[in-house]
Amino acid sequence: MKHSIQFLLVLVLFGSLLAACAAPTPIAAPSLTEPPATEAPPAMSTPAPTEPLEMEKITVIDALGREVILDQPPSRIMVVGKAAFMLLDAAFLFPEAPEKIIGYELRSQTGLDFIHTAFPQSHNMIVLEMDAGPEQIAPANPDLVLMKSYLKEQLGDQVELLGIKVVYLDLETPETINQDMRTLGKLFGNTERAEQLVTLYDQARAKIADITNVIPEEEKPSTLLLQYSDKGGEVAFSVPTGGFLQTQLVEMAGGAPVWKEVTGKGWSVITLEQIAAWNPEIIIVVDYRGKAMEAVDRLKADENWQQLDAVKNEKLYAFPLDFQSWDQPDSRWTLGLTWLATILQPERFASLKMHEEIPAFYTDFYGLSESVIEQSILPLVKGSFLE
Repeated sequence: MKHSIQFLLVLVLFGSLLAACAAPTPIAAPSLTEPPATEAPPAMSTPAPTEPLEMEKITVIDALGREVILDQPPSRIMVVGKAAFMLLDAAFLFPEAPEKIIGYELRSQTGLDFIHTAFPQSHNMIVLEMDAGPEQIAPANPDLVLMKSYLKEQLGDQVELLGIKVVYLDLETPETINQDMRTLGKLFGNTERAEQLVTLYDQARAKIADITNVIPEEEKPSTLLLQYSDKGGEVAFSVPTGGFLQTQLVEMAGGAPVWKEVTGKGWSVITLEQIAAWNPEIIIVVDYRGKAMEAVDRLKADENWQQLDAVKNEKLYAFPLDFQSWDQPDSRWTLGLTWLATILQPERFASLKMHEEIPAFYTDFYGLSESVIEQSILPLVKGSFLE
């Protein structure tokens, strides 16, 4: 009996081994087109691939009236050409500028770089040498280039031949500056900030013009604003044309520009004889190298200039500046307007204090901190101040 049981156990084990060696019974694989309900992802509505790009397209009308279409918001912007600092100063009124502007052409008149000084984020930007051409611009791979409107034939057309988009800005009058603010607002995706800036500029202008617009003509002092130059050791004077911002600033500030009838495309050279013939009540000197104060001191010591009423009455002034002169169509033009009002109509604007107006400007327009303004801006301010 014992041997029979052992024999049966051997048979069972042998049968099990045979079963293990046999091919496994195939199991049906789950269908790829019909996954189990528990594993299926939730249904999602996916837009067509072209729709997001269409929604992100940006269309602007630049200063030349051209419609410029960008397939998506620009993220690699360069600022180049003559007067590049004016465009750069305008662009940095927007908080997006440090992130989106990758390079600029250094065009400072005074040798000082406002952007590099006030915005540490700009230190890694590409700084192009003066008169940079397409061969310097293209390697940076910009998706947009900003430049002044009068540079289209000289530079813009060449850049566009490389397939790079160009938007032209004007920035020559208060009206076109506001228009360009709105263009920049679209490019930076911040139209709300653009409208804030337009409001700030309009308010600054209205604060002065609302008073000066009702001043009788006979109470507006005859005024001469001239540019001083001693390039090559030869002293020369020039005045802007009647359509320039400098002329508008004098008028808005309550003065009567004696050179208003001068015509031409740019600054016109004038003689001392012409200055003496005008013999204005007030003379304001501009020097774009940042040396207007030195020029005024030299003119006061000149015997010929001492014969002019403005010099006799101590009304020969240096137009203020910091990084740039405030008389230009730069972001600081409202500082120039405010200062002019205190000079041309001191009684009417006695409440305006430039030591308050300057910090307020850099806070409201650039969002700079009090410490940056005190340490990096105010020490550079030079000019003739009544206070």
